[in-house]
Amino acid sequence: MTQTRMSGADKLSILLVEDSALTAEQLCEMIRARLPDVSCTIVSTETEALARIADTHFDAAVLDVRLKVGSGFGVLRALSLLTPKPFLVVMTNYALPKYRSFSLLAGADYFLDKATNIELLPDLLSQYFDSIAVANSETSS
Repeated sequence: MTQTRMSGADKLSILLVEDSALTAEQLCEMIRARLPDVSCTIVSTETEALARIADTHFDAAVLDVRLKVGSGFGVLRALSLLTPKPFLVVMTNYALPKYRSFSLLAGADYFLDKATNIELLPDLLSQYFDSIAVANSETSS
């Protein structure tokens, strides 16, 4: 599946796949505090996420590994196949080495433990979005 990158004038977008409504809202608030112009779409199941990515381009995705319905790994696999590939962050409360290895091999750019380093998320996204802005300005000049 091929999707086009948004232009610099368009709002950057994040897909957040998280089955806890409270956690999802807190993550979006944390992201918007650092990146107020970013659109944050929340879905809670693998099926919902796959349906969204089938018809919507996202610049980045933040995926929980364990969902009540489905898995963040299925979403990770699908997003990794897109061109251009979105910036992918996998997060979990179960930061097992096998989850980290699989996530990074499957295309995740970062793997975060919710309990110890989730506060890094806004900065990681900001750095990535800054790199998009630089790339867009270089190609338009």
